[in-house]
Amino acid sequence: MSSSEPANKAKHKQAVLLASSNTALTDRITTLLDQSFRLATTRCAAGLEATVDQFEPQLVMLDPTLFGDELQKVLSTIFVHRARIRVIILEDEVNHPVDQLGLFKSGVHGFLSHGISSELLQKAAHAVCGGEVWVPRQLIARLVGELARDTTAGTHTLKFAGNTAIEHLTPREMQVAEMVHGGGNNKTIARTLDISERTVKAHLSAIFRKLDIENRLHLALYFSQLK
Repeated sequence: MSSSEPANKAKHKQAVLLASSNTALTDRITTLLDQSFRLATTRCAAGLEATVDQFEPQLVMLDPTLFGDELQKVLSTIFVHRARIRVIILEDEVNHPVDQLGLFKSGVHGFLSHGISSELLQKAAHAVCGGEVWVPRQLIARLVGELARDTTAGTHTLKFAGNTAIEHLTPREMQVAEMVHGGGNNKTIARTLDISERTVKAHLSAIFRKLDIENRLHLALYFSQLK
């Protein structure tokens, strides 16, 4: 292997920026993600924007305690000027819980607790970098509940391709979609339908394309409109 090959591999890894003054937290995440991503860390709120400009991350993991009351302002700056960046909130659920619903509505793509397992941390980082959202089920339930209330009140503003688009799904795609709506993950769906996880992902890609939606959460919301 030539000396340039490891450098090329590192160059093509997705970039993740950790923003937190919690050294133990950033050290743990760095250790767990170092093999799969290019990582950078900023422990100073004032240095975030410059670090983002220099490092150009696909994903930013933010510790809200670093920004205090400025968190929403920081998020607005990121989403307005760097629309393609994905954001995960690193939440201390015990000492510093956040308004997940409000943050999700403002554009945040996921939430991770400080004590998340190694396996779930890897899955979450890859999923959010790949365009998915990573939110707890209770938040999805709140979103679906709001959607139902808004629809009843005639104020629903989310727009999808139209209910007739569902007619273009194959029977197998419909099975996968309904299982996602029921909260199933790829492994559970694959086991239930006796197919591979790769096949599940292929079905999901086709479903998203046919329904003109972006991710699993939008799929759950889409099916909630049909009930």
